[in-house]
Amino acid sequence: MDRNRSRAGFTLLEVVITLIVAAILGTVFVQFMATFVAGSVHSVTRVQNAGSINQVMENMTADFRKLTATDSDFLSTFQTHVQNGNSSGATRYFGPCTVLHNGTVSFDSNGNETAGGTMILKVTIGLGDQRLTALFSK
Repeated sequence: MDRNRSRAGFTLLEVVITLIVAAILGTVFVQFMATFVAGSVHSVTRVQNAGSINQVMENMTADFRKLTATDSDFLSTFQTHVQNGNSSGATRYFGPCTVLHNGTVSFDSNGNETAGGTMILKVTIGLGDQRLTALFSK
């Protein structure tokens, strides 16, 4: 029999090396995809939180507009509504959100914010890692 003839097919060593390389690539691919699949939940949660915050701010804005038409001291009344918004017995328009800032501010000639004043109320609400700030004025 002639040993110099080329043989068709693969040797056992070639098959084993191919299987090892395929297993390593498969492991890397599964790890890579698992990170993205697990992380995709965070995007959905952020969008849901942003929608919740927008709805709460819409409720606050509607309350503010109603107070401007019916209350002579509407800014301080609105600030009290925001302050008491999640207490039991009060009109609850915060839902799952948290009030992070509820106070009056003013701006200097350069546009820098300073605490205090009587004409502008700054309200910041948050849920998770989402924040929304609105300014309400007289």
